[in-house]
Amino acid sequence: MSDLTNRRKAEHINIALLDEVDLSYRFSWFDSVRLSHNALPDRSFEEVDLSWRFLGYELEAPLLIEGMTGGHESSLPINEALARAAHAERIALGVGSQRAALMNSSLIGTYRVVREVAHDVPVIANLGLSHVLGEEGIDNAKRAVDMIDADAIAIHLNPLQELIQPEGDKDFSDSLVSIRDLVRELDVPVIVKEVGSGISYELSLTLREAGVSYVDVAGQGGTSWSLIEGRRSQEGSIEREASIRFADWGIPTPLSIMEVSRSGLNVIGSGGVRSGLDAAKCIALGAIAAGAARPFLLAATSGGVEGVLRVVRGFKFEMRLATFLTGSLTPDQLRLRRPYSLLEPLLSLARSRIRFLYS
Repeated sequence: MSDLTNRRKAEHINIALLDEVDLSYRFSWFDSVRLSHNALPDRSFEEVDLSWRFLGYELEAPLLIEGMTGGHESSLPINEALARAAHAERIALGVGSQRAALMNSSLIGTYRVVREVAHDVPVIANLGLSHVLGEEGIDNAKRAVDMIDADAIAIHLNPLQELIQPEGDKDFSDSLVSIRDLVRELDVPVIVKEVGSGISYELSLTLREAGVSYVDVAGQGGTSWSLIEGRRSQEGSIEREASIRFADWGIPTPLSIMEVSRSGLNVIGSGGVRSGLDAAKCIALGAIAAGAARPFLLAATSGGVEGVLRVVRGFKFEMRLATFLTGSLTPDQLRLRRPYSLLEPLLSLARSRIRFLYS
C-alpha cells in the first residue's frame, strides 16, 4: 500500500502540471468579479500595507502557498523551493497530504524540509478526511502535526476525488463527529478545506457548530481533481468517463467565498487563483487571505526557488495595486468596503443562491 501511495504522489504531480486539468484555462470565474476603480486615491502608494497576522506570525501579505505535495522523492526539491520562497517573502504555506509519511517514515523528510527551511512563518499540516476517521484519527492528526512542527492542520474534504480515484475511499461515515473531535483534542487550529469543489453556506454553518474557525473554500475553477484521477483510471472505465462529466462540478470560488464569509468563519479563498489580482478579489469578496497552488508548482518545477520568488512577488505587487486602486490601504479596508461588482454568469448564479437561502 505504501508503494502505491508513493507512486500516486508522483503521478499527481506530473498530471497536475498539464494545462488540460486546469479549468482556468477554459474560463475564470474571477473574470466575473470587477473591482471598483478609484481614480483619486489621495494617498501614497507606499502607504499600502498588506501585513497580516496569522497563527501567531506577522506576515507580509494575506497569501498562502497551498499544500501540494510530499511523499515522493521528487517532491522534496519542490517543497524546499516553496519553503525557501515562503520564508524569504514571509507568507504562509502548507504541505500536501501526509498520509504517505504516516505509512512510510522514510518519506518524512519530503515534508519536514518545509519546517526546516521556513522556520519562522506558519506551516500547515495536511491530511484527508478519510485519514482522521475512526479510532486512529486523532493519533494520525497529531503525528502529522508533530512531523513538521505545524502551526495548524488542514483537513481536506475531497469526496469527488476519492470516488473517481481508482483506489479511493468510499466511506465517509462519522465525518462530522471526527472533525468535532479534532477541534477539541488538537493543540493547533483545524482548517477545513476542499480541493476544488467549494464549500457552501449550509456546510459552513455545520462546520461552525462543530467548532471550526478556519475554512479554505478551494472552490471550482482551478485544478480539477476529477480530471486528474480520471487520467489515472483505466482507459474506457466508467470512472474515466464520469471524470470528464464531473470536471467542473462544484461551487465557483468567488461564490463560495461570499457564502462562507456570511457564516462568520475565517475564510481563505482558493481555487483558480492565478494572480495577485485574483487574490485581491478574494479579499474583497470576504476572505481573510487568498491561496494558490498551481502557479507556485509550475514555478518550482521550472525555475526552482527563483521562479517561485518571482511569482510570489508578482502576486504581492498586484495585490498592493488592486488594494490601492480601490481606495484602500489595507486588506481589512478592501474587505470591509467590498468594492466589487458581479458580472454574468456569476451574477445570476449568486442571485439564485440568495433567493434559495432566503426563501
